[in-house]
This record gives sequence, structure tokens and C-alpha cells, in this order.
Amino acid sequence: MLSQIHSHPVLHECHTCEPRGGCLGLQLLNSPEARQQLCNAKKISCKAEHVFREGEDADCFYVVRSGSIKSYLVTQDGEEQVLGFYLPGDVFGLDTTAAQQRMSSAILLETTSICRFPHAYLTDMAQGSALLSIAAEQMQRDHNLMLMLARKDADGRIASLLDDLACRYWSRGYSASAFLLTMSRQDIGCYLGLAVETVSRTLTRLQECGVLKVNRREVEILDHAGLRKMAGTRVNSVAVEYCQKVVLRPV
Repeated sequence: MLSQIHSHPVLHECHTCEPRGGCLGLQLLNSPEARQQLCNAKKISCKAEHVFREGEDADCFYVVRSGSIKSYLVTQDGEEQVLGFYLPGDVFGLDTTAAQQRMSSAILLETTSICRFPHAYLTDMAQGSALLSIAAEQMQRDHNLMLMLARKDADGRIASLLDDLACRYWSRGYSASAFLLTMSRQDIGCYLGLAVETVSRTLTRLQECGVLKVNRREVEILDHAGLRKMAGTRVNSVAVEYCQKVVLRPV
């Protein structure tokens, strides 16, 4: 088991990396040479290590190849606020300030491999520059929104998180019904604005009413429709497709 992020990433050819849900590099770049330059750098590391920290200079963004990542920032009073969780295929590290500094920190939740994409390659392309600008603005709005999170009761918040994870796993070719919560109860509570005890009690309550089966970090969704009803609707094309194929017509 590796104990730290390699200062020199382990290199792999693109064809050896087959993340479910496709590869961002293959979508962004046309030439095989460019794809090899951007996609073959892979960092493998272990739980609780940082990919980057808030305030550091930012010259790249990342795609999760395997494992999971937590992003967070520290408020003015020194409290940690969880901003989101990233799964295989997700892009992270696009949230930067106008001075090209990290707006948040990213830490590994488990042994994880990631691919690094330098900003310099994208800023040479008009669409790449626009992408970074739009993403940075969106991330700032998302961060502010998360800090002011004050919607839904505990059941609705937990259901929303689990519904979102199920949808994301399903869209990447994994099971939407059974998966592992790589984040701790404390992380979930921080992300959703709930006490750790409330998170545990809510999961127990959802299990008692037959919506879930929970064994520590293992979660099995027994009633997708019931969970989605608690979570409420989401305006998202992937979520709609997931709802139609998994919730309305279970597989």
C-alpha cells in the first residue's frame, strides 16, 4: 500500500485505463499525441491524503479514475464545511479564484487514482478557456449555496444524498442499489448541515421503514421510489433517465 502521493506520477498508457462512464480526455482532445500527454499521468495514493489545499496555486484539474474524493473549505471561525464528494469519472479542482488559487481543499476518502489535466492545455483552446471560466463561476455559486444550506428536514437531506449517489453510480455503470459510503457519518453531517447523531438516527429510521438496508458503511436501497419521494425531484437529464429506468421500472 502506498503511503503518499508520488512526486513523479506512475505513468500508464490510455488504453490501460478504462473508467466506466468514459474519459474526459478523450472527449476534450482530438489527437492521440495530446491524449497521451494529458491522460497517461496517474497518481495513486491512500486515504486521508490531500490532492491540494485551499489557497495553493492552481495550474491543473483532475478526473477521478477510481476511489473517491472529498472537497471542503474552512470557514472564518475555523469550522470545516464539506462541499462535495467526487466518484470515478467526476471532475474536480476547477474551482479557482481570479488569481488562480485553490478555493477549496481536496482529500482522499480511500485509496484513489486520479488523472491530472494541466490548465495550460485547455487555455490554448477557446472552448477550454470558456469552460474554466464558467466552471469557476459556478463553483463559487455552489460554495456559497452550500454554506447557506437550510432546506429539507433530516430525512429529505439524507434521502437526497443517497438518491444522488445512486444516480451517479448508475450513470457510470455501477449498481444503483448497493454501494459503499466512503465518507464518514461526520462528513455526511457536515455536508448536509446535520449532527452526526441525526445522520445515524435518520439512516436507522429509513431502514426501519423498509427504504434502506444499512450495515455500517454498506447501503442497499430497497425502495428507490420511496427514497426519491423523500428526496424530491432534481432537474437533471441523467437523474431523469435514472428515475425512468431504475425508480419507475426497477432492474
